Amino acid sequence: MKNITSKLIHGNIDNQKDIYRSLKTPIYETNAYSFDSSEQISSAFKGEIDAFAYSRTANPTVFELENRLTLMADAVGTVCVSSGMFAITSTILALCNAGDHIVASTYLFGHSYALLNNTLRDIGIETTFVNPANEEELTNAIKPNTKIIFLENIANPQLFVFDIDKIAAIAKKHQIILMIDNTLLTPYLFSCADHGVDVEILSTTKSISGGATSFGGAIISYESDKWGANKKTSEYFKNFGKLALIKKLRKDSYRNTGGSMSPHNAYLQLLGLETLTLRMDKSCENALAISRFLETRQEVKQVNYPALPSSKYFTLLNTHYKGKAGCLVNFELESKEKCFSFMNKLKMIRRATNFCDNKSLIIHPHSTIYAEYSELEKQNMNISDCMIRFSVGIEDIEDIKADILQAM
Repeated sequence: MKNITSKLIHGNIDNQKDIYRSLKTPIYETNAYSFDSSEQISSAFKGEIDAFAYSRTANPTVFELENRLTLMADAVGTVCVSSGMFAITSTILALCNAGDHIVASTYLFGHSYALLNNTLRDIGIETTFVNPANEEELTNAIKPNTKIIFLENIANPQLFVFDIDKIAAIAKKHQIILMIDNTLLTPYLFSCADHGVDVEILSTTKSISGGATSFGGAIISYESDKWGANKKTSEYFKNFGKLALIKKLRKDSYRNTGGSMSPHNAYLQLLGLETLTLRMDKSCENALAISRFLETRQEVKQVNYPALPSSKYFTLLNTHYKGKAGCLVNFELESKEKCFSFMNKLKMIRRATNFCDNKSLIIHPHSTIYAEYSELEKQNMNISDCMIRFSVGIEDIEDIKADILQAM
């Protein structure tokens, strides 16, 4: 199978061994698994054989989701975890010690920024925040102890688009692992495999879950000689080659911190994968139409959507990102008060913090996701109190427009 939709629906057919020939992967709601002998369970714990032993470390339903994401991304392997935030955390813990350093984008989701700036700093992992579009600033931030460059390829909610090829070249020159949060686009709309990315992060809570049904995260690893250069994965690279990060996660930071994905969530996300491309195509189509519609409204000061021909990112999006920018649109009204008044009048569009739902959702980032930050920090992150983030759903486009019109 070459088509990504077919891969997501069928997975690796040869690996599907359900004894009852179920067309859907069953939910294996079990804590542990029996073995035929003491020798066999000993071999499993030593890593001499591949076997399910305890569902905190591996589960058949979760394993099938991991397999399909690996196929989708054309990657080496995937580890699915409890949330996107845990995917970021466990990956960093797999690659960094106290005293190590990260270069990260200033323009991150609020809680990702807080993880780096507060939580990890408290345990001795320092982060320098930069504008990834500025190659000089990015390069100058690199230190001898820098282990990771981390960014979102399209920043949420600012919707800045970054040239990953240029950033990957810098990371390669300095033998630093490039970690990209690709949640907004998924491997369907941006192939990390084609752009020099070493590890990809997904919040599977978003598009993959298929309608906001479940939490989850994914760590997708790509083949890289950098696993041999990193102190924490070098031994794994000697023993397991391209699977170094996956083995490190399963034997260390993921296993030992307990952030496993539940089998039920994996099942729901396997169902979501089957319609992923259809839903993402529709939400991108609607987001572009809504962006064009908002550009015509005099109440709207500014519209940001990278797929708009008027966007400064339009060319980059079409040369590097398959021409589609995902479901998020941001736009600005005259004031925070105007934003609140508009949002409070909406009837169909929901006020909520999620994105990539089937439903259209709207939020005021300045007063919610970034509420804990000072005004100076918000200014540095380009979070205006006039900005609204709009996650455009897959409803009928005329119904979305009508709700916006009556609220304005």
